[in-house]
Amino acid sequence: MKLPRSRRITRRGDFQRVRKQGASVRGRHLVLGFRPDDQLGEPFKLGLITTRKLGNAVARNRFRRKFRGIFHRTGERIQSGHWLVVIARNGAADATSEELEKEWKWLLHKAAIMKPKEA
Repeated sequence: MKLPRSRRITRRGDFQRVRKQGASVRGRHLVLGFRPDDQLGEPFKLGLITTRKLGNAVARNRFRRKFRGIFHRTGERIQSGHWLVVIARNGAADATSEELEKEWKWLLHKAAIMKPKEA
């Protein structure tokens, strides 16, 4: 399942705004940049950055597929009104889905944008 275009960050200026005006949390494989926005019409917007340092096109696309799967399993737990930029660090392509999901949840918790578990 694809993330709707309305929920994706696609413009360079939007990526830069999140990086400059927002905050970031670093993990071993991922960096999460986030910026709250009360005026955001969508629950959140997400941008994913995979540079050539991650590997060739096959490795970058494999990482994107892994992360999209993780995101679809955990995306409903993100608080509304945030711009999110995820940057894959060196070695993220070699990480397992379980490692990436654990780190993603930790980053959301550290950034205080994860909704509490429902009873």
